[in-house]
Amino acid sequence: MDNNIEKHGEGLNKEIIKMHESMNGLATMTPDKIAKVSERMVEIDRAINTLGRKNTQSTIQLMTLSMLTDSPYRRLRQCISEINKKRDALESTYFKSRKLEIELKEWESKSDELSIVKADEARAGIKSAKIYIDGSLKDIAVLQEAYDEIRKNNNIPEEWDELDAEMDEIRHHLRQAFRQSHRDMVLTGSITQGNAEYLEQYGVHLQTAKNVIAKYIATCDKLLEEGQVPNINHLYEFLDKTVEVFGSEYKNVMKHIGLDNIVRQEYLYRSTK
Repeated sequence: MDNNIEKHGEGLNKEIIKMHESMNGLATMTPDKIAKVSERMVEIDRAINTLGRKNTQSTIQLMTLSMLTDSPYRRLRQCISEINKKRDALESTYFKSRKLEIELKEWESKSDELSIVKADEARAGIKSAKIYIDGSLKDIAVLQEAYDEIRKNNNIPEEWDELDAEMDEIRHHLRQAFRQSHRDMVLTGSITQGNAEYLEQYGVHLQTAKNVIAKYIATCDKLLEEGQVPNINHLYEFLDKTVEVFGSEYKNVMKHIGLDNIVRQEYLYRSTK
């Protein structure tokens, strides 16, 4: 094992270390960088347990569409999902490369024309795989950085789990429903049917939402007339207020549907905090 990797001690992902060593060096991912990726993969392996289902329980029970994220937990889950997909593809390429190396030895031992062509093809495949593996590891490293920053900047504990993510879902969907409805009213003057249904799924009366958004738009128009420019934080504050006002309205929808619980903890991955 490379000394620069070995000095990081235990807690390394052995598959990534072995992969790096077998590649005989990569263009960008140096031993120090590989060690850093390997150490972080331990946390990713743990957090992958939060991806046991495509959608959260709240989404499954209250709606059928998965909207753009407005939740730090969703951003974390997206990071983990992307890392996992890239790692699966990375491992597939790695094992194909290893098979090619074995086949290359066999073809190099022969002198017939077909074996020579197959040996050349194997060398080209190994070379291409090396470039792809280096690129995939760079992508994983970037996503790991993003994961760490999102978690820390949103004060999310290291040992977060599926329950933490579920408890943030109502906030996410309310903010998203009002964001999209605000966009509708600014662009068209009315709320589209899809967003009207989205609001209702989380217990918000359409005309109430329209009135609240209209007042916010009027406030923004007045600021603009006075020469002031509302920034994106102005919109975020408005969305936060909608959660404060309408954060419990989904319970009326649950009662209407006949649901007692929206989060069923016995079916969630729980971290051993």
